[in-house]
Amino acid sequence: MEHLDEQIANLEILTPAGDTVRLGSLWAERPLLLVLMRHFGCIFCKEHVARMREILPEVRAMGADVAVIGNGTPFMAQAFVEDYAFDVPVFTNPERDVYRALGAKRPSWFFVLNPRFYINSLRVLRQGYRQGATQGDKAQLGGVFIVLPNGDMPFAHRSEIAGDIPRNDRVLRALRDVVPAAR
Repeated sequence: MEHLDEQIANLEILTPAGDTVRLGSLWAERPLLLVLMRHFGCIFCKEHVARMREILPEVRAMGADVAVIGNGTPFMAQAFVEDYAFDVPVFTNPERDVYRALGAKRPSWFFVLNPRFYINSLRVLRQGYRQGATQGDKAQLGGVFIVLPNGDMPFAHRSEIAGDIPRNDRVLRALRDVVPAAR
């Protein structure tokens, strides 16, 4: 199990209004399901938000919070909130230091040779999602993490390629394993 130390907890993120928030405050009192998005216009992130909506009531019933972090400007984060009306706190980290601290990956240009990229792209296109304007770092990959109030991180999914998003049942199972109320 990984552990997020005080140095990581003290990293700062921004609200859509541009206010600074200490990262560790997101998990200080309750378990947190933390989603790092590629960027705010990402076609795969739109699918990810739709998937997260499906499990949001169950995650909250377990006593966990959910937060999303992107890497564009606060204005881009605000537009994302308005466009997708996702009922969770959305933040941004333009410097991507949170991404680096959590080990989120950046692919080389060889990703275009990976068939998984095309399979993922076809999947989301068939579902009706369309790529928006890049709003952040287009080469940044995301991830999904569960962080406990003591800083322990028992679940970490770091995307290997764009569209590499863990299934909801896997996320819920991992959360049930670590949240006492869910057992």
